[in-house]
Amino acid sequence: MKGSFPALVDLAHVEGPVVCVAAHPDDETIGCGGALALLAARGVAVQVVIVADAQQGAEATAHVRREEARAACQRLGLSEPRFVGLNDGALGAETHLAQRLSHLLDELQARTVYAPSPCEHHPDHRAVSAAVASALARGSAREVWLWSVNTPVLDGVLVDITSVTARKRAALESYASQLGAGRLEKALAADVARAMDVDLPEVRCVEAYTRRSSHEVLAFVEQVARLRQSGAASSVPQHQPHRTSGVTAVVSTWNKCADLRENLLALEAQTLPFDEIVVVDNHSTDQTVAMVKREFPRVRLIVMPHSRYGACETFNVGFASVTTEYTAILDDDIVMQPQWVEKALARMRAEPETTAIVSTQVVEPGTPASYLNSPLVNTERYMSTFRGCASLARTQAIREAGWYDINHFIYGNERDLTCRLLNLGYRVLQYPGTGVFHKTPFGIKMGKRSLYYHARNAWLTMFKYAPASDLVRLPWLVVTKVILRGERREAEGSVADATGTIGIGRSLKETPGAWWVLVKASASILVNLPYCWRHRQPCTHPDFELPLS
Repeated sequence: MKGSFPALVDLAHVEGPVVCVAAHPDDETIGCGGALALLAARGVAVQVVIVADAQQGAEATAHVRREEARAACQRLGLSEPRFVGLNDGALGAETHLAQRLSHLLDELQARTVYAPSPCEHHPDHRAVSAAVASALARGSAREVWLWSVNTPVLDGVLVDITSVTARKRAALESYASQLGAGRLEKALAADVARAMDVDLPEVRCVEAYTRRSSHEVLAFVEQVARLRQSGAASSVPQHQPHRTSGVTAVVSTWNKCADLRENLLALEAQTLPFDEIVVVDNHSTDQTVAMVKREFPRVRLIVMPHSRYGACETFNVGFASVTTEYTAILDDDIVMQPQWVEKALARMRAEPETTAIVSTQVVEPGTPASYLNSPLVNTERYMSTFRGCASLARTQAIREAGWYDINHFIYGNERDLTCRLLNLGYRVLQYPGTGVFHKTPFGIKMGKRSLYYHARNAWLTMFKYAPASDLVRLPWLVVTKVILRGERREAEGSVADATGTIGIGRSLKETPGAWWVLVKASASILVNLPYCWRHRQPCTHPDFELPLS
């Protein structure tokens, strides 16, 4: 391990009693539930303290959340939690919070403290982090482990929680009133995503922490607070702030303010920083534009005049603005590993100049463990497409190929661009050595719009690039190898191209009017045949594959 996560550590040296201070019920389980379960299994005394559990006047909600917290702690193997009883959303105004927590930590004789990171988005989390730091500065030396719920943990260590993942899931399931399936899976998938930074095959899930002594943590919290006040909150201490990468990040976004914020925090926290970050906003109607201007002043923001542009066109606007040697092609709802730039760039530079794109690993909610463990997914190999949510490209190569085909609008554009790159003599490398957590669920997105564009664009690409012999047999292969393919085979990882057709069978079953959607897609294909004929360039490169996986 190098850089932001220099060590995979065990908890053998952690001394009890351990006190975990959480702003709200469920924070403790998401942030450090695995570590707490490991400590409890070792016989260490662990006490959870929950500071706020409801809005003022919502006693019924508070009761439900307390019962859920009790159930979660029981499933982690912990004693019943302590409740301070303050109100959500107002912890920053609690002038005596540090004093109250100081008394509690002394009463519980805490030797080790788990607390929220000061880099967290939620103001209650930051208030608790600051109060804990202030409380600890007044007392004897303790060890502090700072965890995160909704931001990347920086300059930290990783703890293997593979053996207690089932306990953590069960504890998360206790919070039925707060955690829907999407957020629950996101919390667990984030642990899996962090594990991709660990070069041990038996490690599948890890939690990340910033570890400080009680005398160091207050200075760390104050430093982050100063950076946040100066408008550079995402620029928490960098490892090598003066190094340049020659990489520009290009992100296309629309109405995903919270996801984009988390994304940008991770982009600005890279061990090897981006030279520039470009965000192309497709005329969002939420707070996206204001948030980027307010919180990320160094980001170059391009706002489209209306929202009728497709993702292909907005990405092309971003690509056209790049002046660096390399372009990172990124979705707005990813969270990037801290060493993504450093590792992807090193791998790209080790390749011949004919390698146009390095496509990195992606973990998504609902990704089966069997798929993540598949040799096809975890082996470096040259491919006929790439992951458009997290890939590193040579700027000149994708410019030469003409960027994305805007006629695709959305979906399938990566394969179309790859065909043109292959025809120019370039290649695309699958590189599992680093990756991102992508919040879009595994496989093809369900719904009529997704089904329409996936079906339409796959055919458009093949009419443009498939050799004539492949076009003749393509209808039969689509039916037998894609539509009738079982979900079990997809989940096992025998289907290795996650940007392709995974989930198409399920989409046909679950999308209302699916067959009528296919009829409309077919009609659109007929209308676009002249376009395909004008742009037809049959691809005979050895890396070319039909979109059947």
